[in-house]
Order: sequence, then structure tokens, then C-alpha cells
Amino acid sequence: MRKKGPKLLGDAGEHFALSQFSFAERYAAKMPDNWEAYDLVVETGHGLARVSVKTRSETEGWRAGSWFVFDDRRECDWYVFVFKTAEGQIRSWVIPSDVCIANANTFTEKRKDPWVRDVSWAKLNREPLSRYEDNWKMEHEPTGEA
Repeated sequence: MRKKGPKLLGDAGEHFALSQFSFAERYAAKMPDNWEAYDLVVETGHGLARVSVKTRSETEGWRAGSWFVFDDRRECDWYVFVFKTAEGQIRSWVIPSDVCIANANTFTEKRKDPWVRDVSWAKLNREPLSRYEDNWKMEHEPTGEA
């Protein structure tokens, strides 16, 4: 049996997001593999939204690494962050791209790739990003209530 790689995890996150959008009564479709900038398109009721899905799983040393990493040059309207715990529970956040970028960690101009940003576990679990957990209806200002 082959070792499970990041592609399998990424595909699982995209399919999880598709199902959750469907349960939230949002039509969604997966883009072809290697499509630039985003993974899904979702009908919001106000038009199509471009959605980038980032998936992580809990591994040994997971807290030490960069969290959900994305390229802020890519054009998308929403980010979905999917996290699978070691016990198999799944947590997810659906965040408008402007809110995500405003709350992401920034890097200095001296960095070779300053457009690479990340959203940390700590930031996802406190205001304002914590309000976007399970935001499958794609509300721009969710209340944080399930």
C-alpha cells in the first residue's frame, strides 16, 4: 500500500467542503485539478464565489509548523480551512478572503516570497475568525452561533 500524501488529504478537504455547502443549500462544484487560484465555485444567492480550500490534519509536531498557508496573489473570494484531529473530528472555517488576509500573519519585504501568508491555529480560535467556524451559509458577518 502506498503512503498517503498531501494530495489525498487535499482532495478529502475539497469533497468535505462540497458536501457541507450542499447541506447548507449552496450549490457548489469542484474545479479541475491544478486549476489556478481556487478549488470550488459556490452559488451564494448573489452570484458565484471562488473558494480556495486548505486542509490539514493533526500530526506529530503539527503545532510547530505554519498553519493554513496561502498565496495572497491568487484571486479567490473565500477561504475554507479544514482541520482533522488525530481522533478524526473535523473542524472548519469559511472566511471571506478580505477578512482572512486582514487577519493572516504577514512577512517582511526581505522574505523571498512575501506573498505567502498563513493563518495560525491561535487566530482561528479567537475573535474575529472564530465566528467563521462552520460558516457554510457564507455569511460575511456571522454571529458565531451554530
